[in-house]
Amino acid sequence: MKSFSKIIILNIIIALIISVTVGALINRNYTNRVNQRLNNTKEIVNLKIQSFINDTTSISESLTTILSNSDNEAFVNKFLKDNHIRYQWIDHIYVIDENKKVIYDSKGKGNIKQDEEHFNNYKFHFPINESSILSSKSNNLKRPDTLLLTNDLNINHKSYTAATVINMRAFKDEIKLITKRFNIEVKGIDGTKFYEVGKQHQQSKEITYMYKDLPVFITISGQYNYITRIILPSIFIFLVIFLLLTILALLYKSRTERMEHEKLIDQANNEKLRLIGTLAANTAHEIKNPLTSINGFIELTRMKYDKDYKDRHFNIITEELDRINNIVTQFLYLGKPTNLTYTNVNIAQVISDVQTFLAYELEQHNINIHLKLPEESIYAYISEDQLKQILINLIQNAKDALEQTTNPAIEIQLQQQSPGQACIIFKDNGMGISKETQEQIFEPFFTTKESGSGLGLYLSKKLIEDWKGHIEVQSHKNEGTTFIITLPLNISKK
Repeated sequence: MKSFSKIIILNIIIALIISVTVGALINRNYTNRVNQRLNNTKEIVNLKIQSFINDTTSISESLTTILSNSDNEAFVNKFLKDNHIRYQWIDHIYVIDENKKVIYDSKGKGNIKQDEEHFNNYKFHFPINESSILSSKSNNLKRPDTLLLTNDLNINHKSYTAATVINMRAFKDEIKLITKRFNIEVKGIDGTKFYEVGKQHQQSKEITYMYKDLPVFITISGQYNYITRIILPSIFIFLVIFLLLTILALLYKSRTERMEHEKLIDQANNEKLRLIGTLAANTAHEIKNPLTSINGFIELTRMKYDKDYKDRHFNIITEELDRINNIVTQFLYLGKPTNLTYTNVNIAQVISDVQTFLAYELEQHNINIHLKLPEESIYAYISEDQLKQILINLIQNAKDALEQTTNPAIEIQLQQQSPGQACIIFKDNGMGISKETQEQIFEPFFTTKESGSGLGLYLSKKLIEDWKGHIEVQSHKNEGTTFIITLPLNISKK
């Protein structure tokens, strides 16, 4: 349990590191995009302000040319009025002489005195410098609606000032058309707020700067959803990675525990089989000696009382003694399964010998056996006697399975699958075996026969695995059973 708690803590640390790293990358990417949008909006606003200033400057330049050639008041006033009407953001245009008197006016003579006072009340004229203060001599401009932009003119050795009153509300309307995604606030350099457009955001990122030709600070702010764009994705990534790591840890832990459990079971089974094998071998050895004596005395008795071998009781005794002897022999193999000589065995020849040996018995049960053997001999370095024992055991099992089958048949194929591997395919057309039986068929002492020992297939599997081979079973109900034996090859001879 402690080790699993350590794994969980380690998973949290790994998920946290990855989520923080990914979150930092998302933050950098998202911040760069927001900054780029803010800078783009700043450029758009600056272009609009610059267009206002350029238009105003062009009016002053045109005035210089006109006044240099004519002082016709009606003509100059008409020029100013035309530009006043042309540019909707201009509220008033007038020209002041050296004595601060209005001499030309886009609105006519009726506003001359008012414009003189308006002009003289401003503490400074634009262009401005960083020390300029947006205020009048008499009072601060609270939420002003206009700005006064002035240009000095020097014409025929006389000084004039062209004054343009800019309607900040018109400028505000222009800015609204530029962008709807950002909040734009314009203030004077003394902090006086001119106007604000756009929706304010609870989470925002902003840039503030002073425009070079006007005494204003411009603040542009845009939505910056730090929680939804960075925090929540990072948390989601953390949870996903943590869950994946935890699932992998659980799978690994489950697999490890299963393997340890299987290992313990295998160790227990091996120890049990070792003890059983030792006991079985010793017991079989002790049984075999008196069994041989009994068998000898039975033969002597039979020679005395049943010379013609017609007594049914003697036949039964002999058959049962043979069965006991076979079981005792299997117990000996269980104790010492590899205590035989290994040689280069011709597999096809062994299969043919086994067929010949069991031919009469199979005929008695009307079982047809078919061999499909290659022309070229195939050799494996194994025990010939053990291979025969395996094949005999498979045929005996098939014979029992074919008792209720019409036209019973057994087929044995020998194939060379690759240069270093041979395959023996053993098929019957019996009733087949269930999936549950297939899972237990190679376990020791498992049998479906009333008189079986349950050691035949177990010993066969153990012998084949000792040869670095493999055996498997394939079967379906009413479709027969197939055993596939794979053996490593040694040499091949003709």
